[in-house]
Amino acid sequence: MIASRIGFIAITVSFGAFAQEPTPTPQLAEDPYAVAQEQALALGRVLGGMRRCEGDAWQAPFHEFMAAKRRRGLADAQTAVIAALVGAAESQAEPEMLECSAEGLSRRSVAIQAMRAEW
Repeated sequence: MIASRIGFIAITVSFGAFAQEPTPTPQLAEDPYAVAQEQALALGRVLGGMRRCEGDAWQAPFHEFMAAKRRRGLADAQTAVIAALVGAAESQAEPEMLECSAEGLSRRSVAIQAMRAEW
């Protein structure tokens, strides 16, 4: 009788411990719209220098970025906001991105290449 009680208690404790373990939750993917907003601000800061120093050269990376965001499934209204964020961020360009020199061009090119890898 004592053995059956111990067995019953052991089984109850085992099931109780098993039930209390947290169930693993799948990793949630980042919201593509939130990611695009951050990327738009970063891109705009670089494109501000491109527009100032290289004229229309800013258009190719901008259009490439917007096409990548559409392929990622952003809606039309979302891409419009993303485009506005890029434009607004141009005024926040860092001084080294606004440098119209070979070094400034190099910095902007490196920054754009790094961003392309994330788009």
